[in-house]
Amino acid sequence: MNLKWNRRSFLSTLGAATGSLLAPQAAVAQKKKDEKPGVDGHAIVPIKSGLGSTGDIYAELGVTPLVNIVGTVTVIGGSVMKPEVMELMRQGNQHFVMINELEVAAGRFLQKLCKLPEGYTGLVTGGVAAGIVVAYAGMLTEDLEPRMKACPDLTGFPKTEVIIQKAHRNNFDHQVRQTGVKLVEVETKDQMINAINDKTLAMHFINIQSDGGKVSGPEMIEIARKAGIYTFNDASADVPPKERLWEYPAQGWDFVAFSGGKDICGPQSTGFLFGKEKLIRWAQMNMSPQEDRIGRSSKVGKEQIFAALKAIEMFVEQDYDAVIRSYDARAEVISKAVAKFGVTALPRQFNPNALGNVTPHYSWKIDQTKTSLTAQDVMKALAETKPVGIGSMNADAAGMRGRNPDAPAHPPEQRRRRQQDPTTFGFAMWQLKDGEDKYIADRLVEIFSTAKKA
Repeated sequence: MNLKWNRRSFLSTLGAATGSLLAPQAAVAQKKKDEKPGVDGHAIVPIKSGLGSTGDIYAELGVTPLVNIVGTVTVIGGSVMKPEVMELMRQGNQHFVMINELEVAAGRFLQKLCKLPEGYTGLVTGGVAAGIVVAYAGMLTEDLEPRMKACPDLTGFPKTEVIIQKAHRNNFDHQVRQTGVKLVEVETKDQMINAINDKTLAMHFINIQSDGGKVSGPEMIEIARKAGIYTFNDASADVPPKERLWEYPAQGWDFVAFSGGKDICGPQSTGFLFGKEKLIRWAQMNMSPQEDRIGRSSKVGKEQIFAALKAIEMFVEQDYDAVIRSYDARAEVISKAVAKFGVTALPRQFNPNALGNVTPHYSWKIDQTKTSLTAQDVMKALAETKPVGIGSMNADAAGMRGRNPDAPAHPPEQRRRRQQDPTTFGFAMWQLKDGEDKYIADRLVEIFSTAKKA
């Protein structure tokens, strides 16, 4: 069997189904009387020459687009914005605006939408990593201009240490260290209390790793409150459920950060920083559009702010039970297609109370009396699909890891990952767009129908 898709027909079909901008010809096929130009007169128009004129910008640049069965990971683009979010991005482009004024208004919108506690507000940042930087900068500098210009040179700053549980160290505490602070590792509650001194600024908490530490979030908040120091909860990937947007701030954290991409499906380069009004103001003073600040590079545009607000509004108002049913329907399309090859759908795995990346996972078991294929064979073949790849075997940094000149000539063998069942493959449905379940099903039919018999 051959896949009855080519790159253009596949992207065009998805564009028509979702109302996305991947098929601009379809978007401008409406009659002129139906167009809704902006106040400044700029309507959506077809691109007739140069980049984008073919309707397939991926092919024009020579890169391979992917169907996302991996998850909301940044290295493959995070998530996909919904048409309404894209429309708010377009509307946000219609005018100039004072960015600081817009951010304050956005904070009021977030305070109401996300039921933030009295005295709390929000800030749209350039992702959670940017939110970490400007939040810690705000704690360090307060509203003092000399400090804001000096950070991350903390010479003369009164408080420069941040306590973190050893089990909470991860790749993103680099953004805490970026502000110049010293991280102090602890393991037990007693160690945490004893680590507090007159240089202690705050305590840092990674929500998704909270089951690995010995001190819970509420315990940390209580310790910090008694000591008069700040607390930060990195909950980047930890919604759904949507209730966490207001439940976590209500616990009493000084700052809580959520990704604007991932399951909220806003612009990938946005995040939401919730916190006490004074602290949010100090964080905002340390970020773009302010100049001579450590957060100047953490820029978020007016278009992204509007789009992020629409995305989180849609996320809060969605019927998540209906969303789950839509995932089940996509999985059923795949299950029906591969059943004739002895590939059996396994029960859906779903823990709605997981600490982060909450979504159903679907898997299928291969009858190896009927085919010689293993699960790894299947996933590799999916990743190699043309014209649009399906997933990524590793979703790694594509060779962007640096070398270590001090590494031993013969490094010890790394511990192997937990052995996976070679007869079971699976993935998530949460980032599939309309039509992509059928694309996956057709590709699996091709893979199994051309495989050698057992």
